[in-house]
Amino acid sequence: MRIKSLQVLGVTQVSDSYPNIKYKLSALQRLLGDRYSEYVVHLSKSAVSQGMFSALSSGSLALVWRILIGHIRVFFFSMRNRAESVYVCYPGIFITSWLGLPFIRNRYPVVYLDAFISLYDTVVVDRRMLQKGGMLAKILYRLEKRGFEAATAVVVDTPENASYYSELFEIPIDKFRAMPLCIPPLSADTRKTVERTPGRVRCVFVGTLVPLQGIRTIVDAAALLEQEPDIEFVCIGDGQHAEYIGRYLATTSNPRLTWHRGHYPTDFIVQQIREADICLGIFGDGPKAQRVLPYKIYYYLALGMPVVTAMTDTAIRTLAECQGLGVDRPFVLVPAGDAQSLANSIRELRDNPDERTRTGASGAEYFQRALSDSAIDQSLKELIEPV
Repeated sequence: MRIKSLQVLGVTQVSDSYPNIKYKLSALQRLLGDRYSEYVVHLSKSAVSQGMFSALSSGSLALVWRILIGHIRVFFFSMRNRAESVYVCYPGIFITSWLGLPFIRNRYPVVYLDAFISLYDTVVVDRRMLQKGGMLAKILYRLEKRGFEAATAVVVDTPENASYYSELFEIPIDKFRAMPLCIPPLSADTRKTVERTPGRVRCVFVGTLVPLQGIRTIVDAAALLEQEPDIEFVCIGDGQHAEYIGRYLATTSNPRLTWHRGHYPTDFIVQQIREADICLGIFGDGPKAQRVLPYKIYYYLALGMPVVTAMTDTAIRTLAECQGLGVDRPFVLVPAGDAQSLANSIRELRDNPDERTRTGASGAEYFQRALSDSAIDQSLKELIEPV
């Protein structure tokens, strides 16, 4: 079914800092050509560098004001225009709720909501920035539920999140559509060759240090391997659980962990990944970690790097997908929160460079077949122009 027009609406940051938005919009443009139009109010890069949730929690009135004015602009635009369908960028629950009002809905009969991250789940359940059952938490829950209900389809990143949101917000599962996240164009073929001493390995972790990342498990594994001079760790990022890295570096007398604290440009992060021998995923033992395949793992796989990550529901499903595609396992799994198992897996990969090469190659193959631009284009086509 060929649609006549798709209008994109949003108040968000469109950059490599939030690549899913930027490159999903590029994919929609590829798919629709001149049937695509866009009205997106861009948030400043300072909001990205601070992190949206941390900025809000620190009472950044300037950011709140920009978000408010941006939504007002989108609301007025939507009243002056119309389209056969509309794609609402993350975070879009306010816009989608607005589009669901009777006097607006006839202008946009079909509404697709990108729900990359649930605001309620992140702020209340995972990071506990608001008290569950409190007034603000209840308001956020009702707003997000209303936004989901108003959408024709809600786009999420994994089937596990689709099931969880369906249960959490009491919305039929068939409203949710799982499709891969988008990242910048990367290729394992362009990996920089790094001359390293045989038998030595460099383990790289990239992350925002929120609970699901499980940074404490990585730090504890580094401590267990502290007396092994052929293993080093590099951590890149900052966030809620930064204290675990800081405390370790302040107390150890023989650290083999380098911390690039802060928010770094994509080029720097990609180069650090390319120079790694082993890449570290997520190791949190909370429920949210079970449902996600985070950006970092997309980058690791795209660049053909061997990955060690937690044995989550999403990771186990991914292994089953690989088996169906005839692809070897793309990563090594360890129990969530188990520093000893992580340390053991790192030792095993250190001692087996051929296994590192094989795992990295399998990851690159899986990425190309299931997570690349072609897979995303197909998912969007099935969503917007189903047969």
